[in-house]
Amino acid sequence: MAGTIEEKVLELVAPLVESFDLSVWGIRFHGGNDHATLQVFVDSDEGVSADKCGELMDVISPALDAADLIGPKYMLEVSSPGLDRILFTLEQAKKYVGSQIKAELRIPTQGRHKLQGLLTEVTDDGLLKIQDKISDLMEVAFTNISVARVVPEFPSNNKKAPKSASTKRS
Repeated sequence: MAGTIEEKVLELVAPLVESFDLSVWGIRFHGGNDHATLQVFVDSDEGVSADKCGELMDVISPALDAADLIGPKYMLEVSSPGLDRILFTLEQAKKYVGSQIKAELRIPTQGRHKLQGLLTEVTDDGLLKIQDKISDLMEVAFTNISVARVVPEFPSNNKKAPKSASTKRS
């Protein structure tokens, strides 16, 4: 096994996750000696229940302990990617063209470290085109993005807001 902790964990846990009819959406490891966290995000077309995540954690945790890939202290989290999912790969980003995203950049582009706007295109050579709310159209290399998240959009139900309890009626 070679590579980053995330790559090593992926190699170990992917078959376990797939045995639950789920797929690995992504893996994040962050923190230091006393506060390290390993996050394993799993997904399926039908969604992922909390019970399924709990069952999966009971299988992944001992496998990680036996493989001894990570130092002695870390917190394991197994969850769905959620509505504000992180985009770990270029292929995932391509699925969200036409969606609002937030991106944090490793190296500033046009003086900006953070972008938010409509993902208009993802090129095969790894360029994301974002209609940024502030700087208009921005082109950013996927490799320059430290974290990109989908911004959830909720349908408006056109209901009027409830009247305040302090409103006096005459």
